[in-house]
Amino acid sequence: MYKARKHFGLLCLIMCILICCTGCGGKEAASTDGADRESSLSNIENEDKNEDESENENKNQNDSVTETVGEANNTEQEETAADGLKSKNDRPSQIIATDLEPSEGFEYESNGDGTCTIVGIGTCKDTDIVIPTKSPEGDTVTLIDEYALDSLEDVESITLANYNYEIGKGAFQYSEFTTLAIIGGTPIIKENAFSSCEDLNAISIIDCDIQADDYAFYSCGKDADVIIEGCTGTIGKCAFEYGDIVSITISDCELEIEESVFSFCEGLTSIIFSDSTLETGEYAFYSCGDSAIVEMTDCSLIFDDYAFQYGSYISLTITGSEVIMGESVFSSCEDLEEITIDCDSVTMGEYAFYNCEDLASVTICPNAKSDNEIKIDDWAFQYCEVLKTVDIGNGNIEIGEGVFSGCDENLAINIAGKSYAADDIEDGLK
Repeated sequence: MYKARKHFGLLCLIMCILICCTGCGGKEAASTDGADRESSLSNIENEDKNEDESENENKNQNDSVTETVGEANNTEQEETAADGLKSKNDRPSQIIATDLEPSEGFEYESNGDGTCTIVGIGTCKDTDIVIPTKSPEGDTVTLIDEYALDSLEDVESITLANYNYEIGKGAFQYSEFTTLAIIGGTPIIKENAFSSCEDLNAISIIDCDIQADDYAFYSCGKDADVIIEGCTGTIGKCAFEYGDIVSITISDCELEIEESVFSFCEGLTSIIFSDSTLETGEYAFYSCGDSAIVEMTDCSLIFDDYAFQYGSYISLTITGSEVIMGESVFSSCEDLEEITIDCDSVTMGEYAFYNCEDLASVTICPNAKSDNEIKIDDWAFQYCEVLKTVDIGNGNIEIGEGVFSGCDENLAINIAGKSYAADDIEDGLK
């Protein structure tokens, strides 16, 4: 009986040991499976994260064009683009254009010769629209038809890159997008193409040989910044007239700006030209500005009659090779306080700064060059009643009749190191 109990106890002990060993092994296996599962899930999550990051990176690449020409962001791609815009020989437009994914769903009409016309928005639902250069059938777009994309809603931006075609009359007028980028190519922008796009706050025209017809951007903008860089061509009559524009920046351009292009843009606070050759028609910036600062650096400039007349500007700075002003170019700019002009050749037409009531100081060619060409025509500063100091440097200097008539009797005039009173040169100086 004792032996049986002893054997039974021994058997139980062996069974317990076996059960414990099996349990430990199972627990270890379960632990290993769990670790493998966690590792697998972690790998999947990392892959998903990498895919999301890749998708976001691709999205950022496409979005960066609009951001580069509209609002600034901190992406490396945008910084590269911004750096590229500084040099005409290193423009990013071709690179940007290849990175863009054209929007789909537009309506096309084939011309039967390998070209086509965009005739409508079709099924396109993009909020950031990139206008395609080809139809799905491979035809090259040569025209956006008249009124084809007018009155667009629920759109944030329009980008046109490397296009050599026409944007038809009224093509985008009355649309609600906020950002417009025209990059590269030789676009022809017909009458009223973007007129009355009142929500626009950023308009960028980059690296184009552009022809903008009359009223192309008439009465558009909402506190808009207009940037024109690296362009040649013509901006037609009244193109931006009555626009709600706060700044105009033109750099590295050779442009003809026709009559009244920016006239009555009364919200302007900044007009900046640099490294450009510009010729304006009459009244180009007539009655513009809201206590604006005007800076024109390293430019060659021709301003036709009345180009800036009745503008609200507080300072004017011009440097470069040449400035030619027609009659009454800055006359009756009543808020203008100071003028600095430092060009190799300076020509002021009659009444150039007539009746600038707040003008206190004028500096012309302060450099020591002896070959400056300076011509100030009759009555150029007449009735600038608070004018205190006029400093004119060396060179070939010609001053017409009555240039300072009606000015402060204590006006101090210094010409090539010699002091004069206004009466001393009432009859001119040659």
